[in-house]
Amino acid sequence: MTDRPAPYTVPSVARLLVEHWGLRADDVTPLEGGMNSLTWEVCSGDTRWVVKAVAPEAGDAFVHGLRLAERLERAGIPAGAPVPTTDGQPVVRFADRTAALLRWVEGRGLTGESRAELETMGSTLARAHRVLGTGDGPAPAPVPARLFLPTDHLDVRPWLRPVITKVMDRLNGPGLTTLTWGPVHGDPAPDVFRADPVSGVCGMIDWSGTGVWPRAYDLAALVMYRGAEPMRPLLDAYVAEGALTRVELDRSLDLLLDYRWAGQAVYFASRIARGDLTGLPDPAMNETGLEAARQWFAGRK
Repeated sequence: MTDRPAPYTVPSVARLLVEHWGLRADDVTPLEGGMNSLTWEVCSGDTRWVVKAVAPEAGDAFVHGLRLAERLERAGIPAGAPVPTTDGQPVVRFADRTAALLRWVEGRGLTGESRAELETMGSTLARAHRVLGTGDGPAPAPVPARLFLPTDHLDVRPWLRPVITKVMDRLNGPGLTTLTWGPVHGDPAPDVFRADPVSGVCGMIDWSGTGVWPRAYDLAALVMYRGAEPMRPLLDAYVAEGALTRVELDRSLDLLLDYRWAGQAVYFASRIARGDLTGLPDPAMNETGLEAARQWFAGRK
């Protein structure tokens, strides 16, 4: 595995740790796989952390997600909360990015291949949602009037703008405000759930794409990977924890699946338009992601 180009090299990360956390690391290793961030594993003695650096436009969501991770960890759900800097800040500037030193969450990332893992994922997500509540802090947050997606790059493909417009018009109907809203993860995948075989505790990492949306959005994001029926144990376990009623889940899941796929389409269209290849071993993967969204909507006609 090679270092990132300047200024995001292993030596520069090591200097960042000394300057802002007073931490002299024994080892700093780049981690691969992040499409929206750069990450490094940091070791000192028997202790591990993660340094995560996000692009400038993602900085506010990153800071918000770190606050949520702190709330989850206070409630006993490992979430990769930030280690404060020597002057008490959760993040620092790292070249043109926003960076944080995150606590390591023990355990292995789940795959969702077994019923037991799906049930663990569903119950863990529900507990996280219940801890975070239906507000953006101590007081309830106002429910936004509409859900939103950027429209800057919808002309990358001729099918995009009419499809996205249709989805958003349907989504922002009168029933939207009757859903249960609150802080959500925003981009859950099976591997954000980390189960520690020693403690038996399952945590959730990567709280950098969070927002205040309908809770069912996180379920739609997980269902997107395999479909509702294969993910039924996850949905059942989630409902059993009381974070949503079965009635609300059933009436909102299809709607929010379309929103999730629309977000996927907008995301990959933006990457294609900007030539963004961050985190991709193969440049064609941006096209593959956009094509998957096109096929989803083609099948919805």
